[in-house]
Amino acid sequence: MKTKIGGQAVLEGVMMRGATSMALCVRDENGTIRTDTQRLSTKKPWYKKIPIVRGVANLITSLVSGMKTTMKSAEVAIEEDVQASDKGVDGFMTVAIILGVGLAVFLFTVLPTLLTNLLLNLCGWQEIQWIRSLSEGILKVAILIVYMWSISFMGEINRVFMYHGAEHKTIACYEAELPLTVENVRKCSRFHDRCGTSFLVFVVLLSIVVSVAIDAICYAVGFDLISVWYVRLPIKLATIPLLAGLSYEMIMLLANTEFILFRPLKWAGKQFQRITTREPDDDMIEVAICAFNKVLEMDADQSVEEEHFPGPIALHEFKKQLTPLLNYNNMERCDLDWILSAVLGVERSNLKDDLMIPFGWQVRAENYVKRCANGEPLQQVLGNTDFYGKVFCVTKDTLIPRFETELVCEQAIKLTTKESKVLDLCCGTGCIGITINLFTQAKVVCADVSAQALKVAKFNAKKNKANVSFVKSDMFQNVKGKFDVVVCNPPYIATDVIETLDDKVKNYEPKLALDGGKDGLDFYRILAHNIKDHLTDKGVLVLEIGYDQGEAVKQLFQPIFKEVEVKKDYSQNDRIVICK
Repeated sequence: MKTKIGGQAVLEGVMMRGATSMALCVRDENGTIRTDTQRLSTKKPWYKKIPIVRGVANLITSLVSGMKTTMKSAEVAIEEDVQASDKGVDGFMTVAIILGVGLAVFLFTVLPTLLTNLLLNLCGWQEIQWIRSLSEGILKVAILIVYMWSISFMGEINRVFMYHGAEHKTIACYEAELPLTVENVRKCSRFHDRCGTSFLVFVVLLSIVVSVAIDAICYAVGFDLISVWYVRLPIKLATIPLLAGLSYEMIMLLANTEFILFRPLKWAGKQFQRITTREPDDDMIEVAICAFNKVLEMDADQSVEEEHFPGPIALHEFKKQLTPLLNYNNMERCDLDWILSAVLGVERSNLKDDLMIPFGWQVRAENYVKRCANGEPLQQVLGNTDFYGKVFCVTKDTLIPRFETELVCEQAIKLTTKESKVLDLCCGTGCIGITINLFTQAKVVCADVSAQALKVAKFNAKKNKANVSFVKSDMFQNVKGKFDVVVCNPPYIATDVIETLDDKVKNYEPKLALDGGKDGLDFYRILAHNIKDHLTDKGVLVLEIGYDQGEAVKQLFQPIFKEVEVKKDYSQNDRIVICK
């Protein structure tokens, strides 16, 4: 059973279009499937009856509606920063379409012509007509394959390709007359005859045929077109509407026939779909089924009303909605502003009451508020924190850098020169070592026993453009060589004290980075025992300590160093030990 329902994969969703309706389903950050539907005009435009012309018109309308649908899905999936008026969005969409068409024309018309002209000139084959046409065609196919294959590795594009697979599988399941369940859809093919990917393939293949025909005609009338690329190129550009129209007619024909001579073309289109579709997960299949069922429902019953995504609301109204969610025992009042600032990408000072918040941003902000109200640290909710004027990623696998640690970093920077070799032991997020490198250009090695923490530290180094090396090591176990400066913020909380800590610390930060043993001094003893083997003669050791550990740590290192100094933090608690 064939259906005329077709679809389009978008950001975190699928759009399905039927005879009289269209449905867009997108999964938001909370996992809820949001639906936006629209009634379509039943009056057919005049161009629908004119072959080739209808293909060109459909291409233009598909570009416009596809961009609108993608923009609408972005408002829920919040993959794009689309805070603008309708007029602004329309302007952005127009520019995007123009740029997209321009890129396509350059890649698949201008570039192949220029490259072919260059290659044939180098080989001395300028006058051989069939080689020129064939070379252009091969280059077009190669560029198309390489381009689509390359972008498929981009995270969001790969997910769109997975939704593309879900869209095809859902339509195939319906056409196989199977109930639209996740299990049935999963078993169906992700390749379909009417796919827009096949349209691209047919455009390229037809361009080869048309190119040969144009060259042959020009050659027959005595016009030496093949040697004049700047004349050849405009003619090629002028044939694009013809190619689009012919490709549309071809894809419609192939979708309704199994004639043996057309099977190679079908095969070519489906092979290319191996790049532009991926096997979807069950959540994606659910979204595609939702969109398809909604179109079936609306096409069958004209009384079904349209649904639309919730619109943007003013900041002051949104704050009122959030009030019942706030639990001020666990969440600071200012945290809400920090959340809104981060989600909306604006400075806190610019959080005006009349600022309009799109729906997707509402979902994310509400989700963040719930997490904070349940006790999760704001830094982990946002995924980052400020440290020494830089932004560092934090996760559940790393200790959240404190203001006090900035003082440790400050002391280490003062004792470091460009020629220094520095070790950041127990590096966690890498905030100390990375900051030292950024401010001194010293050679820095970051070491940590946690592979997950090192992964975060490497990300932070790359993000902040720091030149730092990393080693997985349980304290000094895998550390080689001696250093001019060793800085360490080790676990220093006594084991039995951990359960008395604030819930945000003991429930959300890694115990591995907190537990310093029975008295909290285990790692300082390891440092004292091994530091001579890893510090140069004039080397310096900089440590962060617990507020009540100054005297105990000082006694551990006095037999080893000539000078041991304890410094205080902002609250006048012992916080830093410097050993020279």
